[in-house]
Amino acid sequence: MIGAGIAGLAIAGALVDRFDRVTVIDRDGLPHDIGSRKGVPQDRHVHLLLPAGVDALEELFPGLPGEMVAAGAACGDVDRIRVALNGHRLARGRTGHTAVFASRPFIEAHVRRRVRDHPAIAIREASTVRGLVATPDRRRITGVRISASGTEQTLPADLVVDCAGRGSRTPAWIAALGYAPPAVEELRVDVRYATLTFVLPSEALDGDRHVLVGPTPEGPHGGAMTHVGTDRWMVTLFAMGGKQVPMDPDAFQRFARRLPITDIHDAIRNGQAIAAPAGYRFAANTRHRYETLPAFPDGLLVAGDAVCSFNPIYGQGMTVAALEAVTLRRLVRRRTLPAPHGWFDAIAPTVEAAWELATGADLAISCIDGRRTLLTRAVNRYLRRVHAAARNDPVLAAGFMRVAGLLDPPRALLHPATVARVLRRTLRVGS
Repeated sequence: MIGAGIAGLAIAGALVDRFDRVTVIDRDGLPHDIGSRKGVPQDRHVHLLLPAGVDALEELFPGLPGEMVAAGAACGDVDRIRVALNGHRLARGRTGHTAVFASRPFIEAHVRRRVRDHPAIAIREASTVRGLVATPDRRRITGVRISASGTEQTLPADLVVDCAGRGSRTPAWIAALGYAPPAVEELRVDVRYATLTFVLPSEALDGDRHVLVGPTPEGPHGGAMTHVGTDRWMVTLFAMGGKQVPMDPDAFQRFARRLPITDIHDAIRNGQAIAAPAGYRFAANTRHRYETLPAFPDGLLVAGDAVCSFNPIYGQGMTVAALEAVTLRRLVRRRTLPAPHGWFDAIAPTVEAAWELATGADLAISCIDGRRTLLTRAVNRYLRRVHAAARNDPVLAAGFMRVAGLLDPPRALLHPATVARVLRRTLRVGS
């Protein structure tokens, strides 16, 4: 396993059903408890596990989501989360599933502890994978070359899974073996983040534990606020299209006042910012089209952000990785190693659903450059109606959040009963 992020850890948990020994390799020295690390520069901002991700981690590591909540993670269904999309505050509904909100180091630490505690899994930290080892005919990968403390060695493997994230070297490695690298699809969004942690009363949101404010077509900014323990609240504000978010506490609060709903600003205006502010920049949604390659070496799979990375404002990355791990677990339980093309085909529906949601939402923002097909324009017009209708309709709000939470496919919003409900609601108010 290359990479000890959420994807690598989750897939390690999936593979112990098939292999007597699973080794996770990461170039970082890993914290033994909750802590940031160099290889995850975005980990100082609000993170969440979408409902489908919570369900996936429960399947891989029974009881883990409950352990995170018991340790202080915020959680809730739509009835405990304040959500504003396209400028509309969604009604309180129930999907029957919960999301978990916490810092990335918190979530990763809990998953890593479960992995470390498993007798069949070993983590080799502070080790860098230098390349792949292949058979003489280059048709099968048989291991990796790693270096640690100035020493290089070969680590044999029946299966190598690249979970190295956006820095994955697989395209270059397979090209060196004579294979065509995958085509890359990209949508640039240039998201800028700023995060501050505030001391606020635990009831700062009147019992709610999370606020999510999405951008609007003409207002490419939004934010999230989540309870991270006792009197601590983490607040992340973002702007798209290269616009800056201030990190000075006073200017940060003024920026929060510009959001489509004022809940975040109202909560933090009398609060005290603590710790140093954190910034981050995300350039583009990027998808490597491995599923279209005519040939790919056996014994090698790619997963997580190494396949597809999404605009982080939608919170999809960790959930997609966990869903891919569940897919792999089901495949290896058949007692056969999945062929690469079978693997890429198996994860394609999950990747496609998240990609469609993320890039479609990004293309609804006027400052984002990209090709807007007639279908894209039509879907985004319809979603504006959905969000408007969901202001006063808990059923529609829950239905949309099931799709956004990757529980249901995007086409669920086009069910005739849902379309009729949207039209009735929006026509009633003259939208």
